[in-house]
Amino acid sequence: MKRTIRILSLVLLFSLCLGLTAAHADELWSEQYYRAYDHSGELTDEDRDDLDSTCISIMKRHGCDVALLSATAEDYEGGTMEQLAQAYYEQLGYGYGEAKDCFFVVCDAAAGTAAVVPFGGAEGRLDEETLRMIEEDVPTFYEEDGVYGMLYAAAYYLDSAMTDAEGETDGGSEGAVNTVGATDGFPAWYPDDPKNFTFFHDPTAPRVVDLADIFTPAEEERMEARLAAIRKELDRDIVIYTDVTDYGMGKDIWAADFYDFNGYGCGSEREGVCLFIDMDPDNRGWWACCTGSDTMGLYTEDVANAIDDRLYEYMASGADYYAAGVERWIEDFRTLYKKGVAPAPDWYPDRGETRSAPLNVNAPRVVDELGLLTDEQVAALTAKAQTISEKYGTDVVILLSEPPLGVSRSAAASTFYGVRGYGADEERSGFLLAIFKREGYYATDVIQSYGAETISEVNLERMSSHCESKTDDKNYYEACEQWLRELEHMKKTGRVPQSVGSWLLTVLGSILGGSAVGGISLGKAKLGMRVPQLQKNADAYLVAGTMQIRNAGDTLLNTTTSRRYAPITRSSSGGGGGSSYSSSYSGSSGSSHSGSGRSF
Repeated sequence: MKRTIRILSLVLLFSLCLGLTAAHADELWSEQYYRAYDHSGELTDEDRDDLDSTCISIMKRHGCDVALLSATAEDYEGGTMEQLAQAYYEQLGYGYGEAKDCFFVVCDAAAGTAAVVPFGGAEGRLDEETLRMIEEDVPTFYEEDGVYGMLYAAAYYLDSAMTDAEGETDGGSEGAVNTVGATDGFPAWYPDDPKNFTFFHDPTAPRVVDLADIFTPAEEERMEARLAAIRKELDRDIVIYTDVTDYGMGKDIWAADFYDFNGYGCGSEREGVCLFIDMDPDNRGWWACCTGSDTMGLYTEDVANAIDDRLYEYMASGADYYAAGVERWIEDFRTLYKKGVAPAPDWYPDRGETRSAPLNVNAPRVVDELGLLTDEQVAALTAKAQTISEKYGTDVVILLSEPPLGVSRSAAASTFYGVRGYGADEERSGFLLAIFKREGYYATDVIQSYGAETISEVNLERMSSHCESKTDDKNYYEACEQWLRELEHMKKTGRVPQSVGSWLLTVLGSILGGSAVGGISLGKAKLGMRVPQLQKNADAYLVAGTMQIRNAGDTLLNTTTSRRYAPITRSSSGGGGGSSYSSSYSGSSGSSHSGSGRSF
């Protein structure tokens, strides 16, 4: 009895505070109450309004109400989330139509649980397996996207599942953008007069439209939820569209038309990007179409090639990797929007952020973001760096990271040093070894000094060549360890020693040079003392009537070939013959876009 009173009291309190009334019997549904409640206190008014609008759009599309509640354990103390959902449903009058069809979702972020409870005609709309799948997946969005991400994911999952169920029933479409009409062989959404098309924005349009059927329903739902979170975070639209044809328009034009004519884009310039994957077996490939001055400005040819390189590895590997490749592509574009470069490591500052931070003595002095070192090796290098730092009063830092694209390696190293708060004093004095490595490429070593510290050109050249010889052989720990030894030696003596090989070559060169000079001098002296001797058959070398000597031939006693290994590296254009890139082109509407594409 206590449990029932607690739940009903909570529901009635919300009803009274909001002045809510149930829908009349002759109404299909009522907008007099919100469909999103948050007892965790994490939702803003904007979040709540956005979720409410999403639920109403789903209800209009499917004729079934959707309500969302973020609850805490206290809200259903001694009871269940299903009972809490029933109390809300009955007391606030949720539901669509005469049978009051409704899916009510309750999420408990702290417990990592969710419940999807059908009421009225919603029972039987979706099978139990689908409902349980939604309940299991929804809590996974909390860690990265918070309560909003959980509730939005639940709404999208229900929308997608009802769409699939309706398509199986009537053999129909998966939404407006998926409906293919017969007019001129173009989809039904394609306008009769593209040049005079009036652009619009549709926040409810699906951002993942998989007509080629290369993703599973769970993969689509996961991507859709992630794209919604990015759109909310950055106010930028990212759209994924697959098909088996470009309708004879070319991938670049068709990607632009799909984006332009289906209500995508954020703000007055419709900022965003559409990745169109064409699974035509005779012309398989993709095109990333960028719209808006900010997006087009960020998506330079170098950035396009780098992002396409990473996507190509997945797409060329087959169907099992398509979703993973696209999800990585999505994160690359999010990074591009946030940091202005992509790919980029986490430490690289967001656009508009300062490149310098206060001194931080607690920041790790050995940072391995690539996993090239073991924990024991990181600990050993950290201890050695600390010893040098304390002995000479300077900072010593080692970084192993993927380089951000669009900035020089030296600038990236300085940025890392600044944003992490390194430096031993107010002048930020210290030394940094940065080993930058992209997947599939050999490493690049950057050695820099800061503040009062300096490195002579000779010392820097020696350090760099020694590091390069190690990293070329993929001996990353040895490279770092040797750099620390040489740095300590330089601080103690003022110079970096030559490598053993260089020293031996110098000594050998001196010996050979001395021997050669001595031999020449000795030979000249002996010639001055030699008594001429008659050589037998000497006239055999003479040509009769001349003073010419016949060619006696050359005999090579030994040869020495010096080789340097030149590793095979990928070009900036990567696999698949490289990307096609356009800094500016127009779709059928006449609007401006940029983009890149590649075959696979």
